[in-house]
Amino acid sequence: MSDVSILSGVWVYRSFLNSAETVGDFNKLTVWEAELSFGLTDDGRVYGFLGERPQEAKANEPYLTIEGHLQEGDPTRVSWRATGRSGSDYDGWIYDYVGYLMPEWVDASRPRTVITGTVTRTVAHGNAPAGSVFSFYAVKKDFLEPRFSHPLAKPVIDLMASEGHRYHHALWHASRDEWVSLSAAKRSALQALGWQPGPQGSERKSRGTGRINNGSGEDFLYMHRRMVHHVRTLDPSLQSWTSVPSPEFPVSFAEGTKASTVGNMDGNALADPWIVPGDPDTTSWLVELRKTSTLYSRFAAWEALYTDPRYLASISLAELGSRVEFTIHNWMHMRWASVPRDPIPDPTRHGLPIPEGRLPLDFDPKWVSPEYDYLGETFSSHVNPIFWRLHGWVDDRIEDWFKAQEVARPGVITRKMLGDVQWFEADKQWVLLEDPWEGPKDTGGGHGGHGAGGHGGLLLDIPTMQQALTVIYGPEPGANALTVSSKAMANWFKRLED
Repeated sequence: MSDVSILSGVWVYRSFLNSAETVGDFNKLTVWEAELSFGLTDDGRVYGFLGERPQEAKANEPYLTIEGHLQEGDPTRVSWRATGRSGSDYDGWIYDYVGYLMPEWVDASRPRTVITGTVTRTVAHGNAPAGSVFSFYAVKKDFLEPRFSHPLAKPVIDLMASEGHRYHHALWHASRDEWVSLSAAKRSALQALGWQPGPQGSERKSRGTGRINNGSGEDFLYMHRRMVHHVRTLDPSLQSWTSVPSPEFPVSFAEGTKASTVGNMDGNALADPWIVPGDPDTTSWLVELRKTSTLYSRFAAWEALYTDPRYLASISLAELGSRVEFTIHNWMHMRWASVPRDPIPDPTRHGLPIPEGRLPLDFDPKWVSPEYDYLGETFSSHVNPIFWRLHGWVDDRIEDWFKAQEVARPGVITRKMLGDVQWFEADKQWVLLEDPWEGPKDTGGGHGGHGAGGHGGLLLDIPTMQQALTVIYGPEPGANALTVSSKAMANWFKRLED
């Protein structure tokens, strides 16, 4: 993975005197501890800030602005000039830096990304002479997850992180996505549990030939509309994206900026990509997803298409859902995903990165921890604040589609209440389904289900859902042993089909 992709972010900066004598007190060598931030363009231009971070920034906060460039190599070199803010206490300061990204220990379980180098005072200021040279190192800070900078309301977290919702969301997607590749025996076993994707005998696969107009796209849009509605009932202040956001610089010294949000100022910051062992294609894809060029070449193009009234008037609701799901939606999940980490309570292992993610049949209770909100897995993605922003954006495309249909063919598509959300009457051309599929319904008087604020009316029986997932990802029925490799469930968000 390119060093370019890991430079951007927030670092802890420390500089030291280059004393050639033994001082006996390390504190006598320290010069400055501050916050260093980098942004990086696709062509290697470096920019950012260097300054001391108060808990809340005041007017005319002093800091230095950074401009420089990165040169990939072995080691990778980054150089920049830091210039004091005009009119502040640092006015007139100019320092020049050269640093190198340090190699990581291959077998280290808790590595830190570090830059070491030297800095020279280029211009004298006060009693500080020009030409002085110091050593420095910078340690990259952990990515500030949106659950810390812009957390969901507690009732939302409590519901979405629950076992019932985790297994339902994972199984709903798995049954649709994997149906096309399941053997006849596995399909029969899934049908016996009531977890076939759609009515028995008329299942609606979400992948493969025919997915565009088989109704699976309506299932996708309706199920997530219900999720969005229920979460907004619990937290009416929840906001969604009005458009796919461009990255905001992770640091600001503007008046009123709080230290608690630095690193993820608007909650939409991009985490570093990571190396997936044995999977160079996914590793490269994670890097490409975060590039500004990809934002404009892929995301902006998709967004323009899915908001174009002429295009929306020409397709069915099922086609809209299927195309959105396997293009911009899946890519949005992975653009904003950060490396999954182990939520185990054991402090010696807690928080360690798990580059390949959780195994699909790992039912350890530790995964129910609210901090496990990895956007790249359906078991956990809906616990992440980003999920609701991007799915609010997806839900708005339904309304764009309806408005386009009304202009093109007034009165043909009519609204109705389905469950507790607004939906549409089926006409078998533009709207195919009378009753989109969300999973088995609870017909036993409430066992496993719940009302407003959840998936009311659905059967959320955990042992049954675990059994259904075992059918999908485990051995063929009748096999003697259960074997699941780390690649047993390919990351479904990566799938992009024509």
